[in-house]
Amino acid sequence: MLLFQTKRLRGVLLLASVACSPCVVHAAAAAPQSDWSVSTDPSVVRAAPAGNQVQAQNPPGFAWPRFVDARRVAASSYNVRVVGTNGTSGSYEFVVKRNWLLPEQALAAGDYQWQVKPDNGPDWSAWHAFSIDASSSVFLVPAADVLKQRIRARGAMRSLPPEVLANTDPDMLRARAPLKELLLREFKVKTDLPEPRDADWPLRPNTAPPAVYAVQTTAIRHAINDLARQLEAAALLWRLKKDDGGKTLEEALKRGNQLAALDVEGPTSFANQDQASRLIAMALIKAVDVLDTDLDATVRAKWLDIVERRTAVIYRDIMGVSGRLDQFPFDSHGGTNYGVLATVATLALNRFPKDRLDVAETWFDYAFRGYANSLSPWGGGDGGFANGTAYAEYSTDYYGQMWQPIAAATGVNLYAKPWAAGLVNFMAHFTPPGSPNHLFGDQHEVVPVRRIAKTYAMRVASPTAAWYASKLNATEDALAGLQAAWSGPAAATPLSAPANAAEYPSVGWVAMHSDIADPKRTSVYFKSSPYGSFNHSHADQNSIVINSGGEPLLVEAGASDFYGSVQAETWYRQTKAHNAITVMDGVDGGGQRLGTNDNRLSLLWNGATSHFTHTPELDSVIGDASAAYSSNGLLTSAVRQVWYLRDQDLVLVRDTLASALARTYEWNMHAAESMEPDRDGMVHIRKGNSELCIRSLSGDTAFATRATPDNVQPVKGQTQVHGVLYNRTKSKTAEFLVALDVGCKRPTLRLEGSGADRALWVGRDRRVALPQ
Repeated sequence: MLLFQTKRLRGVLLLASVACSPCVVHAAAAAPQSDWSVSTDPSVVRAAPAGNQVQAQNPPGFAWPRFVDARRVAASSYNVRVVGTNGTSGSYEFVVKRNWLLPEQALAAGDYQWQVKPDNGPDWSAWHAFSIDASSSVFLVPAADVLKQRIRARGAMRSLPPEVLANTDPDMLRARAPLKELLLREFKVKTDLPEPRDADWPLRPNTAPPAVYAVQTTAIRHAINDLARQLEAAALLWRLKKDDGGKTLEEALKRGNQLAALDVEGPTSFANQDQASRLIAMALIKAVDVLDTDLDATVRAKWLDIVERRTAVIYRDIMGVSGRLDQFPFDSHGGTNYGVLATVATLALNRFPKDRLDVAETWFDYAFRGYANSLSPWGGGDGGFANGTAYAEYSTDYYGQMWQPIAAATGVNLYAKPWAAGLVNFMAHFTPPGSPNHLFGDQHEVVPVRRIAKTYAMRVASPTAAWYASKLNATEDALAGLQAAWSGPAAATPLSAPANAAEYPSVGWVAMHSDIADPKRTSVYFKSSPYGSFNHSHADQNSIVINSGGEPLLVEAGASDFYGSVQAETWYRQTKAHNAITVMDGVDGGGQRLGTNDNRLSLLWNGATSHFTHTPELDSVIGDASAAYSSNGLLTSAVRQVWYLRDQDLVLVRDTLASALARTYEWNMHAAESMEPDRDGMVHIRKGNSELCIRSLSGDTAFATRATPDNVQPVKGQTQVHGVLYNRTKSKTAEFLVALDVGCKRPTLRLEGSGADRALWVGRDRRVALPQ
């Protein structure tokens, strides 16, 4: 079955998709008929492109909510019109079966608007505007039938690039010898891995306490990760060099058979541990591909049967009610499963028995272009990743496992998609070389793994990626490096450090560095995110983090134990565990309303950045988190302004707050080692050889320490301390003006003027306007 058919008719490009049957979903029905393409449900896919923005990708990916008519019948196809405006030539019409569109041809530079009409509705949607210019990168994904022809043309072994399969280029062999030696050492160590048995994991989610069951699911994930990697490593080493006496082939058969023997309905089932189940399917199909005719026909049939059974569950879950992820994309595991489905389908094409030969083709038609159209729902074209840098790291590891075989088999390089390339810029700004920890979101306390970051960066062709990879002081992942095409793009790209400051407005993150190229840099991070506290995000809008000299100074508090734990919901994800504003004795810990993975309204309990500026001497940004506080009735307004005076290594923070009730407001602060008031009225933070002095410039404030809650998960290597600045007198409005002096240089600070002329003078010649 073809996913897309294309033809030219009188200068108009027509696309037809045949992948989705009609279904009833709660999408957009509450939206006005004249603008049904903008849903009132925050968890529904957002109309894109929109906002009259220049698109990073050409052609852009289009998406809109499903249309459901008054009879609760969903549209079965859509007409899409794309029209050039303001002198831009070009008019296109498309017909698609699903609520997304990825054109197969680039658009000419210029201004455009588009609208969509369902087959069961009388009205076109409102027009949405966008632009294409010279900065828009061309990224094309051919039609599904073209891609399948490419895959079949690759022959039996398609997950590895031809030059890797040939394994004869002397320059490649010489350059990759160290990676091969690393992988061999890892392989030898892992030959001692215990055989996995279903009986080792007897607990089930409905019969065990959550904390106990979380330990088991983690153990399953680690065990399957190790075994799946060992299977891939053994198969690859056998393919690269068959003169080892058969040891690597023997190990590959052993590990593959062990994984295939696990009960698909047991503890490693999709329902119990979807991460383990998808890894088993992907590792087995890669091994089938790489071992090829060296795999006994009976063993091959068994492995393929397990691949089919485990992947069928993924397909059904992603489909849901006729295309669940098309409509509800904000699903962390679902997004990765979508990529796994595309990968397995690519490698399984034409491999299942004759009576089920069309199964992989059905998966491919459904998943490949859909996944390529929307790799991640957690950010826009700028490359932002709203779920935090730890989960960005974990995702990039998975991307390599999926995108490299996809590129080898189809020629579609997903690393070249503008969002994927922008993700390297995001990583470089928020986990630059030498970063002591991750940022914003679950597992922010974890130290970044440089090997994973370098491996991803080396696959991206950009000056920033080349710079980042060169500065991480790590070796790329040995398995990924040996599976990759010879001479990664970053190695052939000129180096260029990214700017010292950047805003990623799609996720509401800002990074400000003294000198990003300096390992001892000061780094100031600010977040006010439109993604709210949903999924792996925290209730931390308008919060800041400061590192300097390789040390964490103003930190995020706590550590992750397991998703949804009591301590996570009462401390770790709460506003009070971040450097942000709370009120004394308020609901939700006195902070922003905290969402859960099941409460998608938390996408609306959010923030946004604006007015970002960057100069060699000064960076500044404004964050508005009013929606995050007003949803639970605490504050009616919460705006934070941040200035970073680079030449002074000084951060200024002003919060303007308002509530319907008189409140005691708290400016929370957290440190990794010590936090003490000094004789000058400042709060002094020290960590290693770095220090930070916090000075309140507001008149009616005092400092108090806060105890670490009893149930808090400790941070390895840190004894965290906590404190607050608070206003002594309750009021309906308040202002905090705080100076954060990196290095405790104690510059002269004085407020002058009032009203529109109010300003803060730093020393004799630096004036920061603070109009009231």
